Amino acid sequence: MVGLLITGHGEFAAGMQSAAKMIAGECEVIKYVKFLEGMSTEQLADQLNAAFDALSSCDGVVVLADLPGGSPFKTAVECKYARPDQKIEVVAGTNIPMIVAGAALVEDESDPKALADELIGVGKDCLVPFVLEIHEDDAEEDGI
Repeated sequence: MVGLLITGHGEFAAGMQSAAKMIAGECEVIKYVKFLEGMSTEQLADQLNAAFDALSSCDGVVVLADLPGGSPFKTAVECKYARPDQKIEVVAGTNIPMIVAGAALVEDESDPKALADELIGVGKDCLVPFVLEIHEDDAEEDGI
């Protein structure tokens, strides 16, 4: 089993938690860490490390952060390298389909790298524009 750790700026993690719970239900191996205004990166690291500790019984952890290069992403990467005995993958650009898919896949996956790759694919596949397609019907309209 692989754990998930969701983090981001402001209430990003809380919003993702609320949406994921509504769609996929509660999952004990998903942790959420907020990076609130006024917090230091040291405080964020403490919270991330507490979440990593809570997930230490998992085969590894996939961190899903909001923005590449942002403080939650960079701090998660720093924590990853400070924990060489724990398999940790860090991914940025998280969307809700990634978390919902992760909730469904965590119990069957033992490789955090494989899960991270799968979730990246899900995230990319769910980025779609709305396109209105108008179909002209050759048949006469019946007024309905």
